[in-house]
Amino acid sequence: MKNMKKIILRVLMIICTAVSFFLLLTSVISLKINDTQAMGKEVINRVVSDSDNPNLKEGVRFLEASGLEQTLLKQLPKKYKIEMSYANLYQVCEKYNDKGKLTPKDLNLSSKTRLEEIINEYMVKQINHKLKEKSDQVYHAISIYEYSIFAVALLFLLAAILIIFGRASASVPLAIASVGSFMALWIAANDITNVLQANVYSGINVTLSQGVWIGLIVGLATTVLWPILLKLTKEVKDKK
Repeated sequence: MKNMKKIILRVLMIICTAVSFFLLLTSVISLKINDTQAMGKEVINRVVSDSDNPNLKEGVRFLEASGLEQTLLKQLPKKYKIEMSYANLYQVCEKYNDKGKLTPKDLNLSSKTRLEEIINEYMVKQINHKLKEKSDQVYHAISIYEYSIFAVALLFLLAAILIIFGRASASVPLAIASVGSFMALWIAANDITNVLQANVYSGINVTLSQGVWIGLIVGLATTVLWPILLKLTKEVKDKK
């Protein structure tokens, strides 16, 4: 009976560790735009101001005067949402390393109209410009990020192994892995938000999904509970 309680406790803690790892690896950061028409108008203005082509500027003035611009803007979806997980970000890093730039396809940006396509291309252009501007720092950060995903997986695995053997020290790699993977996503979300708000549209927000927060909470709760429960079971055994 005593051994059965130990086994159940360890199995439960390993399940919690696996749930935390799964959620932090697969849950997404979401790019949301609640007013796509305002964003579309701002992107058009930015494209025109960045261009030296007088015909483009004249064409936009014609669209505004004729009311066609508003017709085009109304074709945009009311809301815009893009989701990307820790694993997806790893794939994006791999593609950037291979090509030295990103494409709308790399970021899972789809478009149903020509205007959506222009907006997606402009967003990616600004991201690539910012990445190129800080290329040395970016390649260094990408290298760290690529290795970090393996380090996180190994830390979660180490925590699970230590739990199997009944070691309280399992809390250390579990805490590092949970907080580390959460921070990587949080930093990525903030950096992307800053770049897009400054260069594309001020109403863009990149946020962490509920799954990321749950993964962090489960990881930290397991970190705290495991050594306490382990100690309690040992104290009960010693008293008997």
